Amino acid sequence: MLTLLALATHVRLAHAQTPGRDSTILLTVAAPPSEAGKLEAVAEELLKRLAMQVELRRVERIDVREIRQPLPREPAYFARVWIAFGKAGRARLYLEHAARDRVLIRDVTDDSNNPELVREELGHILQTAVEGLKAGEEIGAPRVEALQQVEDELAPPPRVKPAAPAAAPTSPIVLARPPRHFRFGPRYELVWLGDAGHFADGPGAVFGAMWARRWGIEVGGFFRRPAKVEAAPVGARLQSAAFDALLVFEIWRHSAARFRLAAGAEADFVRVSPFASAGDDATLAKSRWLKLALGRLAATYAHRVGDFMELEVTLGAELDPSGTHYVFQRGSSAVDVLSPWPVRPLVSLGATVP
Repeated sequence: MLTLLALATHVRLAHAQTPGRDSTILLTVAAPPSEAGKLEAVAEELLKRLAMQVELRRVERIDVREIRQPLPREPAYFARVWIAFGKAGRARLYLEHAARDRVLIRDVTDDSNNPELVREELGHILQTAVEGLKAGEEIGAPRVEALQQVEDELAPPPRVKPAAPAAAPTSPIVLARPPRHFRFGPRYELVWLGDAGHFADGPGAVFGAMWARRWGIEVGGFFRRPAKVEAAPVGARLQSAAFDALLVFEIWRHSAARFRLAAGAEADFVRVSPFASAGDDATLAKSRWLKLALGRLAATYAHRVGDFMELEVTLGAELDPSGTHYVFQRGSSAVDVLSPWPVRPLVSLGATVP
């Protein structure tokens, strides 16, 4: 009796430790063993955040006819995924959800200079799709509709008799556009003006969009805290806001880190309010707004924290080609109140939500 009880307990424990079909994804990869192993490692790293496990199956060639087959009555996996690298260098991902007769198809263009980017983009597409499925969303299209225009180029070619007429051209494969990545978040920025150690700082926000995996744009707006500059016999109170638009190039990407370079234009709006030192009878002009056109360079390091936020550190510079100076004019003489450097270093800290 004790033996039977121990055996039953052992069977129950073994069954509990075996991954269930609701938490396992079958990943079929048509690639060399080393490439398939690297792709499996990326998928496991991203999917373990969703409490999912990956079972790898490596094949020499993906047969799309296997994907066209209907689902079994009792699917053995939460989802089945096929990934193949075509002759033209691109990669194609098929994803089939066990609970619905739907298929998601995504194409990723090749990057021969950095194949790691291709693996990571495939992994992020897979992570986003599985996350949506677990949340109850529908992805892809019905199986027949999704595969209707897919050319079975990865399956063995059919035998054609020598005298048979040439087959009619098939519809070309339409590659899906690479997914755009958007981010938005607050920043706090400090700009070193240079003259006598003056600086401008204040909060702001940025919005960025990336496409083609490397290129993108970024726009931002910053409010500068009021700064008081004293230069006998007069001084000035400066209050400004800055808006910039930059072209961004991502030169390096890892699973949790990114490094971007950016260049573009900046527009500064500065309100200048002059004041006189005590006892001086100088006649002051009224407060007025100045408009300045600047250039801007930036290098940003972003590190992902969790699944929904990136911390960012930016180093850069404002470029003032006009050499702006703030002066006090008295008669034929002029006194410099503030002479900012033409190249002004800046640093900013922030966080964005992808």
